[in-house]
Amino acid sequence: MFSRNLAFIIGINNYTNGISPLNTAVNDAKKLVEILREKHDYEVWECLDEVATLSKFNKFLSHTLPEQVTENDRLLFYFAGHGVALNGDDGPAGYLIPQDALLGDTNSYLPMTKLHDALSQLPCRHFLGILDCCFAGAFRWSSTRDLLTSPEVIHKERYDRFISDPAWQIITSSASDQKALDNFNLDNERGQFGNHSPFASALLEALEGAADIIPPATNGKPAGDGVITATELYLYLRDRVEIPTEKCRIRQTPGIWCLNKHDKGEYIFLSPGHELNLPPAPPLDESQNPYRGLNSFEEKHSSLFFGRTLLVEKLQDFVKSHPLTVVLGASGSGKSSLVKAGLIPKLRQYNTEKWCILPPIRPGETPLQGLNNVLTEAKLPLVEPQNPQQNLAMSIDVWAKNNPNSKLLLLIDQSEEIITLCQNLDERQAFFQQILTAINTHGDKLRVVLTLRSDFEPQVRDAGLTFVPTDYNVGLTVLKKRWHSRRFIVPA
Repeated sequence: MFSRNLAFIIGINNYTNGISPLNTAVNDAKKLVEILREKHDYEVWECLDEVATLSKFNKFLSHTLPEQVTENDRLLFYFAGHGVALNGDDGPAGYLIPQDALLGDTNSYLPMTKLHDALSQLPCRHFLGILDCCFAGAFRWSSTRDLLTSPEVIHKERYDRFISDPAWQIITSSASDQKALDNFNLDNERGQFGNHSPFASALLEALEGAADIIPPATNGKPAGDGVITATELYLYLRDRVEIPTEKCRIRQTPGIWCLNKHDKGEYIFLSPGHELNLPPAPPLDESQNPYRGLNSFEEKHSSLFFGRTLLVEKLQDFVKSHPLTVVLGASGSGKSSLVKAGLIPKLRQYNTEKWCILPPIRPGETPLQGLNNVLTEAKLPLVEPQNPQQNLAMSIDVWAKNNPNSKLLLLIDQSEEIITLCQNLDERQAFFQQILTAINTHGDKLRVVLTLRSDFEPQVRDAGLTFVPTDYNVGLTVLKKRWHSRRFIVPA
């Protein structure tokens, strides 16, 4: 672990020399000191108001920290006060404003580049900087490396790596072109004044355990694993700050970056009162192999499905606006994986619209049986081709009455099997008619997605158009144009 947890905490309200005072910065700093000391076992240097002068900053950066911080310590640096960003040759030139600064005199400010250079000389393995000031995101121009999102589960082996490898990270309360609010109640959309800045309020919540939410609660066990990484902390801060402030049209966007000394580590906090619960990494056997070979990725493999984020987003938009989507591509182009491991998890995460997703169908030799299997699992009435009252449209009507605010997704995977495996022409016709009638009846609720090999498109298209129900009442040319407009091409 670490020999010591060290923190340098700065909070400034009482600005003079033409610089407007703040209301919450000192209160933010004092409360943070209390939480760090009592709940995270930190040794803290406090630098508040009149003590926080430029000369004190320079002395602390050039003498105190280099003399005190060792390789086995970890350091947290926090600043709450004014910040400015001026035009620079390589992007915004950011400054922290000491208590004795003179308005407009940059020589009396602390350049973020100077802060970055001084901190980077320290020998400690782990460092976290937290800046709660206007234009804090300008610190990014001192660093060139972004940070990826946190994994869903932290295994014991990953935790050990986080601790042993260098972690040099910065979290900022605002972007390089944004002001940071001084007092605003996160839980009151009318902008009621609070005791802390919105960023500090969320930070204090997070360090008291609110950010420990991964993995989610299951089987009566509380959420979290007892560890809050810097990345998890940032994700919590972003959601707690950006969304409420954006609703009030005063958007404030926290950010996170790595300094150049960062490697594979993560700055961590242990969640107060939460038992450490880190499962061992899964065994390296065939069941954990992330490479699927000729098999497609299923929904359960979504965490292993990479490289097609933009294509998944395009497909999501396409499906939302088309009752029928034909995902078309060459054999082996990843059509099934794109839908099952990309689209379906994306729709489940979609916050503004609720989706009910039926299990995928493989047509096989008896596509109607496959359809009925899915309806049985969804506890919906079955399809009976000989009984006009028992059809897919009627089943969806039953579902829609019970789910008035949801959409229904039906995936027919490898739909070329309707031609290659189903040799019964009556069953083919009945299957196509069930699907097409349901689309025609419930175009506002139902979304049908077919995955189809390009070399079988003409056969499947022509067979489907041959069996179009008579109530469609449109010509073949129009139907072919509609089919063409429903195609979503998957590049090889």
